[in-house]
Amino acid sequence: MPVILSLLFGIVLGQIFIYFPLTVTLVSLVIFLSFLKRNKFLAILIVLSLVSGISYSNHINSNKQQKFRDITAIGYIKNANQNIYNFRIVESNKTELKNTNLKVYSRETLQEGKSYLIECVYGKTYKNPYQSENPICYVKNTQLLSKSYKTRFDELRGRINTKIEETISENLSGSLIAMTTGERVSIPDEIKDDFRKTGLIHILSISGAHFSLLFTIFFIVFKFIFKRLPYTLLVRLTIYIKPSQLSILFCFPVILGYYLIVEPNYPSTRSFIMATLFMTGVLSERKSIWIFTVSFACLIILIFQPDAIKDVSFQLSFLATAGIGFISDIYKHFKDKIHNKVLAYILLSFLVSVSATLITAPVIIYKFHYLSLIGSVANLTAGLLIGMVLFPLHICFVAFFLITGTYPLPELIDFIGTVSFKLMHVLASFNYSSILIPPVSQGVVVIFYLSIFIVLLSYYCFKGKLMKLCYGLSILLFLSSILIPIATFIKEKENLKMTFLDVGQAESTVLETPSGVFLVDTGKTGWEITQFLRAKGINEINALIITHEQKDHAGGFERVIKNFKLNEIWDNGYIEYNKQILPDKIVIRHLARGDILQIDNCSFTVLHPYSEFWKSSLSRYSNELSLIFKFKCFNKNYLFTSDAGKQSIKTLPVQYLKTDIVKIPHHGSKYSLLREFYDNAKPEFCIISTGKDNPYGHPHSVVITALEKHCNIFRTDNDGAIQIKEKKDGTLTIQTMKSLEFKPYRDWENLKKLFILW
Repeated sequence: MPVILSLLFGIVLGQIFIYFPLTVTLVSLVIFLSFLKRNKFLAILIVLSLVSGISYSNHINSNKQQKFRDITAIGYIKNANQNIYNFRIVESNKTELKNTNLKVYSRETLQEGKSYLIECVYGKTYKNPYQSENPICYVKNTQLLSKSYKTRFDELRGRINTKIEETISENLSGSLIAMTTGERVSIPDEIKDDFRKTGLIHILSISGAHFSLLFTIFFIVFKFIFKRLPYTLLVRLTIYIKPSQLSILFCFPVILGYYLIVEPNYPSTRSFIMATLFMTGVLSERKSIWIFTVSFACLIILIFQPDAIKDVSFQLSFLATAGIGFISDIYKHFKDKIHNKVLAYILLSFLVSVSATLITAPVIIYKFHYLSLIGSVANLTAGLLIGMVLFPLHICFVAFFLITGTYPLPELIDFIGTVSFKLMHVLASFNYSSILIPPVSQGVVVIFYLSIFIVLLSYYCFKGKLMKLCYGLSILLFLSSILIPIATFIKEKENLKMTFLDVGQAESTVLETPSGVFLVDTGKTGWEITQFLRAKGINEINALIITHEQKDHAGGFERVIKNFKLNEIWDNGYIEYNKQILPDKIVIRHLARGDILQIDNCSFTVLHPYSEFWKSSLSRYSNELSLIFKFKCFNKNYLFTSDAGKQSIKTLPVQYLKTDIVKIPHHGSKYSLLREFYDNAKPEFCIISTGKDNPYGHPHSVVITALEKHCNIFRTDNDGAIQIKEKKDGTLTIQTMKSLEFKPYRDWENLKKLFILW
C-alpha cells in the first residue's frame, strides 16, 4: 500500500519538480526516512516509487503538445447557450481532444443533436489573475453531416434528459438531469446559487453517492431474484458462487452501463473505479481498504492523464473522499463509547460533513473565493432529503422508464423536490450562510495542506514524542494558513491598487482605492473584468468611467451593469445609453475639461474633451473625443489618455501634463505619437494596453523607440495584466502576470512567488 501511495505522490510531485526540485527532493527524503527505521526494504521501494512517479510525470509533460490552434473535428452538438455550443468530439486531428467536449463559438446557428465537421481556431488566452481557463474555439467552417456520430449511450442519455425535461417541472428538471446524467447546462442560476451557498453543490456532480446508491438498489433486486430461483438451480449455482457474489457479478454491467451513460468527468471516473475495486474485493472475498481504492483510482487517472491534477473537479473529488476516509478511521477509535446508535449515526454524519468541508475549503476559497458556513447543517437537512429520498426515488423511476417507457408518479418527485429545494433556499437565505473571501495566495493553500499531511503522516506512521511534535507543528501551520491572509488583507486595505487587465486589443483598468472601486472602460466583452472583480469579492463599483463608445472600450458595458451594483457612470458626454438596461436612479455624469471629482483623498481631474473642441463626425472622430483625465490618491500622478489622437493631445494644458505613470494613447499607435507630450509629461512608467499579434501592428516600433528615451515600458501583450501598487508614502511597486510565472529550477524564487498576492 505505501508503495502505491508513493508512486501516486511521485506523479503529483512530478508536476512541480521542474520548478521546485530541491523542495520535492526534501519531501521525498522525509517520506523515505519515515519508513527507514521500520523497514529498510520498504523504504527503498518507497523512494524508488517516488522517483518513478516523478520521472513518469516529467516524461509525459515534456512530450505532450503544449499548444494547438487550428482544430478539425467531427462530432455532434450537445447543447447551446446563445452562440456558444458544447461540441462532443468523436474524431479530431488532435488526438488529445478525441472523446472530449469542446466549447465552440459560431455565428451560424448549429442544431442540437446534429453531427458536424467543424474547423475552428482556439481563441487567445489572456493573462489575468483569477482567470478560469476555459478556452473557446472560434468556428471558421462547418459542414452538416448526414451520418450520426452519437453512440447508443449518447442517445440513451439524450432520451433520459428529454423525458425528465418533459415530465418534471422546469425549476427541478435541470437539477435532476445534472444528478442523473451529469449535464449541468439547464440548472437555473438562482438554484445553482442556493446549492453553492449551502455547500451542496457536490450533489449536482456524478460521484460515489450515485454509484453506491445504484449498486445498492440493483444488488438488493438481484439478490431478491436469485434467492427465489428454483431450489435445484439455486443449489447448483451455490456450489460455485454465493448468491451475494452472483448478485454483485450482475451489478457489474449495470455500473459500467451507468458510467458510459453519464457525462464523463473525473468524479464519475473515480467513483466507477472505486466501485469496480469494491465489487472485485467482495467477489474475491478480500476486504478492501478505502485508502487503497482511492489511491488506485487516483493513480489510474493520473497515469493516463497526469494533467488531471490541475483540474478543480479532480482535486475536490479526491480531497473530499480522502477527508471522509480519514475521519472514518479516527471515528473508529471512539465509536464503541457511544451506545446510542441514532446519536452515533448523527455524529458520524456530522463529522463526515465537517471533514469533507474542511479539507476542500482551501481549494474552494482559492478557486471560487467563497465559503459555506452552514454546509454541515444543510447536508443533514436538505442534503439528506435530496440525497436519500428525492434522488433514490428518481433513479428508480428512471430505471422504470428505460424498461417500460413510462416515468411513474412525476407529481411525487415534484412535491419532494419542491420541499427539498425550498428548504435549501431558506438555508441559503440566511445572512451568513456563505461568505465572500478575498483572494488568498497559493502559498497559504500549500501551508494548509502541509499541516494536514503532517498530521496524517504522524497518525499512521509515528508514535510517542515524535507524534506530539508533529501535531504541534501541524497546529502552527494550520494557524498560519488562517492568520497570513487576515494580516495581508488588513495590510493591503489602505493601499492604492491599479490593475491594467489583459483584454486583448482593448482596454480595461481597475482602480482599487481606500474610498472604493472605480472601473475605467470594460474591454470588448466585460468577461475578464467580471471574473477579476468577482474573484476579489467586489460587488459594488463606485463609478464606471467610459472614455468613449467604441466596443474595445465599452463593449462589456451591459455585462458589467448586470453583474455589479453600479453607483455612477462617468463619460465624455457623447454616449447614448439604452435606458432599459440602466439601473434605476443611477447617476450619469458627462465630464468635460475643468471638472474635478474629489472622493476622499482621491481626485479625478478632467483634461479633455471640452465644448470648443468640435468634430464634424462623432463616429469618424470618436478617438479624438476620448475622455482624458489625471488621477491621484497619495503622492503619484496617473494620466489616462484612452484612444486620444494627436489633435486632442495637442490641446491638453501643458501645466497638467507632468505625471509619474501614463497610459499610452490608442494602444501605442503611431498616429497618437506626439513627442512634445512626453517631453512635458516626463513619466517614469508607461503602460500600453494592446493585444498580442493584433492586425494593426500596435504598438508601433516608432512609438516604442520614442518611449524608451522617457520611461520604463510595460505592455499587456507581453506582460499580461499589470498591477501598480502605491502605499501612502508614495512607494510604488509594479508586478505583472509574466513576472509571477514560475521559472525552472528556481526553488527559492518560485517559493517566494507562491506568497505574492495580486
